[in-house]
Amino acid sequence: MKPLRLPYHILAILYGTYILVTFLQPVTAQGATYYVATTGSDSNPGTSTSPWRNPKKCAAAPIRAGDTCIVRSGSYTDTDGDGTVVWIYNRTTTPSGTASQPITIKSEKPLGASIVVPSNRIGYGFIVQKPYYIIQGFDISGGNNSGVSGAGVGIYTTSSGSGTIIRSNTIHHIGRAACTNSTATYSGVVIRDVSGVLVEHNRIYSIGRRRTGESGCVAIMPRHDHGIYISNASNATIRRNVIYDSNRGYPIHAYGGTMTNLSIYHNTLSGKSPTGTPVGHILLSTTINTANIKNNMSNGAQSGMIYFYQLKASKLTIDHNISTTLLNVKARSSVAGATFTNNFEKISSLGIVNASANDFRLASGSAAINRGTTSGVPSVPDGAPDTAAYEYSALKSLSSPTTPTGLTGQ
Repeated sequence: MKPLRLPYHILAILYGTYILVTFLQPVTAQGATYYVATTGSDSNPGTSTSPWRNPKKCAAAPIRAGDTCIVRSGSYTDTDGDGTVVWIYNRTTTPSGTASQPITIKSEKPLGASIVVPSNRIGYGFIVQKPYYIIQGFDISGGNNSGVSGAGVGIYTTSSGSGTIIRSNTIHHIGRAACTNSTATYSGVVIRDVSGVLVEHNRIYSIGRRRTGESGCVAIMPRHDHGIYISNASNATIRRNVIYDSNRGYPIHAYGGTMTNLSIYHNTLSGKSPTGTPVGHILLSTTINTANIKNNMSNGAQSGMIYFYQLKASKLTIDHNISTTLLNVKARSSVAGATFTNNFEKISSLGIVNASANDFRLASGSAAINRGTTSGVPSVPDGAPDTAAYEYSALKSLSSPTTPTGLTGQ
């Protein structure tokens, strides 16, 4: 099937190039540019006219810090049987980026390059184990292994993958055809045992395995599959993402180890499970030292936006969020170290353009317009941020980001 051609203004949204959601980046030296195409060969030099065949080449010599590897439109999957389309191994022969010269792997056309997570074994689209890589603009799906330990992940960053940036990807239908009682996860993004990861401007939806009764499946694991899973990470930032139909777990799930300096802001989270579990959109658990959850929108959660589970917290600020349900699933129960301020809950209508069609822009008069805080978040042109992934002031006249049709949430 030919890749979807999107209008320019939609591509700009996906790549986060509008002023209001574009953040200043350090000036870097110009590196080399290499290419991958379905018509290429891995014996080629990787030039524009003689591209490589597999995106795995983007994480091997001659790639160096500051280089860019452009993946042309087409479908790519695992070719060597390791269960991963691109594995950026934690070994000395794998190149590393730097803070000022990251290594960029990106789709030439936004969403033109499709990464198909393998299903014949536990599958991953990308595993990032070296520092300062940017993964940008891919359409990522698949990962339907139904084995007893089956799992599938769109982008997994761990080990020495500090400074990874996951930007402007669409990650969807991870594990949606899997039927298993595996205790492992089918997730869009996993951030584990790593520092300084940034996840921004992504669209994540339809994540997780089949439920009992769906296509004849019998399964009893209702809360293992997540939009974004964070564990034992420091300085992670989750911003300007839209996550929906990720209800076989939590859209954002922070669990395991100790998390320090966690920032979750300007995300739009929507939908709930037909089974009633999970009960919220953001789960916070184990130990969290310093976290800011600001300017997020929660639409249609089961009971509330945030669920605390065996949480030990310090300096956790939940500020200027908006929800159609409660902010705290457990209503007014307090959590030591957590502070709720200036939030808006039980808002009957958020003023979303068309949530049933997955168009989460803000309509004129939306309750989310200008309700955000400027404290601790990047500024916007009018100086008054909205509590959502999209800013009404810049996007009110644009068409909705294109979404595949004919999909039914479960």
